[in-house]
Order: sequence, then C-alpha cells, then structure tokens
Amino acid sequence: MAKILMAIPTEGGIHECVSMVAACLAKRPDVGYLTAQGRPVDFVRNNIIRMFLQHKDFTHLFLLDSDTEPPVDCLDKLLALDAPLASGCYPVLMKDGLRWALANRDTNLHYRLLKRLISYNKPFEVEAGGAGCLLIRRDVFDLIKWPWFKWVEKEDGNQISEDIYFFQKCNDAALKVMVEPAVICNHFKKVNLAPFMLMLKKQENKNVD
Repeated sequence: MAKILMAIPTEGGIHECVSMVAACLAKRPDVGYLTAQGRPVDFVRNNIIRMFLQHKDFTHLFLLDSDTEPPVDCLDKLLALDAPLASGCYPVLMKDGLRWALANRDTNLHYRLLKRLISYNKPFEVEAGGAGCLLIRRDVFDLIKWPWFKWVEKEDGNQISEDIYFFQKCNDAALKVMVEPAVICNHFKKVNLAPFMLMLKKQENKNVD
C-alpha cells in the first residue's frame, strides 16, 4: 500500500488556496505532511528529499509548490498512473506567453515547454516537467544521486533551473514523466498585464496586414 509524504517548499507563506487543499490531503491516513521554509529553492528541495529518505515507511514523495493548487483528487489520479514520476499540469508565464510546465527535448537537447494540452485526453509521457505537482516513487532515488536539485549558472550566462536539472538526471537514468491531463492545477502569480496586451496588439496588427 502506498504511503505518501506531501512536502511544500516555501520561501515564506503558502497561498491560502494551496493550504486548504493540503489540509484536506493531510487528513488521509496514507499521507504525511511537512513544509520546509528557506532559500535557495534547490537547497530546500534537497533537504526535503533527505527527510523523505530517512523515513523508510513512505513509498512516494509528493512535491507541491506553495503557489500551486491541485484538485483534491490529485493523489488518487497520480497514484493510478503507477509510474516512477507522475505529474499534474499547471501553466507558467514565459517571455513569449503562457506555456504548460511540461517539456520535451528538441534535436539540440533543449527542453521546450508545451503550448497546449488540447490533443491530450489521456495520460501521456514527457521528458520533463515542473516540480510543483510531482509524485516521485521512492525507487527513483536508487537511480539518481545527490544533488537531486541544483540551480546551475553557465559560463555563457544561461541558466538551468533546479527542476530541469532534476529531470535531466532522470532522463539520463532512462526515466520519463507520466502526465495526468485531468489534474489541472491553479498557479498563482503576481504579474504585469501590460506585456500581454502589447502581445495581443501585435497579433491584431498582423491580422490587419
């Protein structure tokens, strides 16, 4: 029987909507719950994994970001996938617009985020995701070693986020991520809306031309 450690890394508070869902999930007899506060985020995530590995009775680690609100049935749906890595879906804001925090590598091995989910009506595989709604089976950590998460700044100024670093290690170990498109999460951010309006204006001008 599965036993899950649900862990929320945070630099400060947890969004009230996320707290309410986490409180509901924590009432389950098969779920333990902890929050880990601090920074940088890779340090906090690695500490969570250390704590998880010390408690041998947990079969799965559920990473939930402090600004990501999953549906209350998320654990049942992710467990049903019976996969080493199982992810829900949530949007992220990029310079060129909204994307899903799910990615595959192109021919240059660069991770490209998905633009849409409309064609996915059943679980599917990707090479990487975010760690905001991610269920990890214990045996994954037999295949990938510390540091599990690491923020990397490259000499050319480009960066590798701590979650992409994690998924790179998983891919090197022949692991992919099974995605449940029925698990759609809210992702709360404070954003400037002007760039979106300017982007729409640019699109409208193209349509006129």
